[in-house]
Amino acid sequence: MRWALLQRARPGAALALAALVALGCEGSGSSGGGLEVSNEPIAPNCTPFASQFPSGMVLLASGRAIASQDRPEALLSFDLEGNAPALRAVDTIGPDSDLDGVDDRLGNPIGLPIAPRLGELNLAPDGTALLSTSNYEQVLLRWTSPLGPRLIEIATPLGLDVFYPGLPAPGGSSMRAGVSTLACVSPPDPFDSGGQAIGASCNPSAPSFLTSFTAGAAVVGGHLFVATSNLDVFVDRFRPGTVLVYDWDDTGPLLRVAPDAATPVLFTTAFNPTSVAPFTTPGGRNLALVTATGSIGAGVGTSNVRTEGAVDVIDADTLRIVATIPLGFAGPSYDPVAIDPSGSVALLGATSTRHLFAIDLRPLDDPNLYLGGPPVVLDGLSVGFPDARIFDADRPLVLPDRPDGAPAVECDGFTFTAWNDAGDAAFATDWCDGTISTLRVTIAPSDPVPFPRDRFEVTGRLDSFATRLSLGLLRAPSRPRVRPGMPGIDYRGPDVFVLIGDPDAQICALRIESP
Repeated sequence: MRWALLQRARPGAALALAALVALGCEGSGSSGGGLEVSNEPIAPNCTPFASQFPSGMVLLASGRAIASQDRPEALLSFDLEGNAPALRAVDTIGPDSDLDGVDDRLGNPIGLPIAPRLGELNLAPDGTALLSTSNYEQVLLRWTSPLGPRLIEIATPLGLDVFYPGLPAPGGSSMRAGVSTLACVSPPDPFDSGGQAIGASCNPSAPSFLTSFTAGAAVVGGHLFVATSNLDVFVDRFRPGTVLVYDWDDTGPLLRVAPDAATPVLFTTAFNPTSVAPFTTPGGRNLALVTATGSIGAGVGTSNVRTEGAVDVIDADTLRIVATIPLGFAGPSYDPVAIDPSGSVALLGATSTRHLFAIDLRPLDDPNLYLGGPPVVLDGLSVGFPDARIFDADRPLVLPDRPDGAPAVECDGFTFTAWNDAGDAAFATDWCDGTISTLRVTIAPSDPVPFPRDRFEVTGRLDSFATRLSLGLLRAPSRPRVRPGMPGIDYRGPDVFVLIGDPDAQICALRIESP
């Protein structure tokens, strides 16, 4: 998975408003099985960017979307009230992205003239945008209203057993708008995804490496958790996955962030952690759900997935991985898990297939998970604990293919998911086929664990965009996002918003449940 593939999964790029281009969509196809098929051109409902790589998007309750772009780097704010998103503000990220007083290309801690490549975009509980960047490894902090950098105090505690080349010297602090995620770590199991031993690198006295490919970030229970994928691009293998842990103190007038002195890093149970999602159980436990995609290549289909994936559960109070939910050779996609409004189910897309996966979140309220010891494997084989898997690699939820879609040998799916506000339906985009599948979900608290798979039904396929191999047409949909609130009651505009990667970056508005 080289940079091009990471960009494909996390499309992210230069967003400057361009003239709207009236583009049509490809002809309709029938998927059979009584599915409803719609194929109305939606280009008039799309707002184009200036590049092919929109990297992330979040929707705000205020009726705005915040999108991130790469090359040139920026955040953009869109008004969602009309039939097409309207650009309202641009927050340009300059060459000194973290505002430490040194040009990123000159002051890079590893001595290479490289600039940040923007990736995943998430929100902290107070509305601060958390923008992950690779190459120049960090999490940028930006205000969302109005757009702009958020200055924070970054400190480095004394006595850490992890070295951070990009942070102030131990015992020191400085004002910045970004948190460096470059760390020298020593894995307890020093082997990469190909079984090769990891040598002494940044720490000459122990197997070690510098974290890289900063992925997702989330603030949970007073901590900032940052996943780093740690791809070794020179040998096309992944080093052990890491989640860096920072204390997040927002109780005073100035936000203070520092590596946690006792637990600065956690190592994931599977390779290639790509996202972090905050989750509070009904019982009030604050958790970070980390998706570890596993080692994947640059191809397509199930053979592209080289190692198993999982969702690791971090307890924000004890800073331990208390449980893991194995997904097999699933290759889950890089978006954070999509959690339904009731907090019962997490949906995941796939990187290499037209599949979805799902886990039952109800077992995470079991107090026996938090008694200490190694992570509990929630696969039904750990005594006293249930199987939390609803759909996994061996039992995926298969989305309908598009008869006129790209051949499987060229592009065998790439899916992302989102829930509606009511929690009774979900939507899944297919990057290859250009479709949006709709799912009906009928779950109840009295259902057994895990939820029966027949509670999830694919009810339709919208051929909203062109297939991947159709040149000159809108194609390559990635992350869907659903506007907060009930359509037709809390708002009258479109309800589903999708980032598009080709032939140029666009944000598109759809009415799926909205009148």
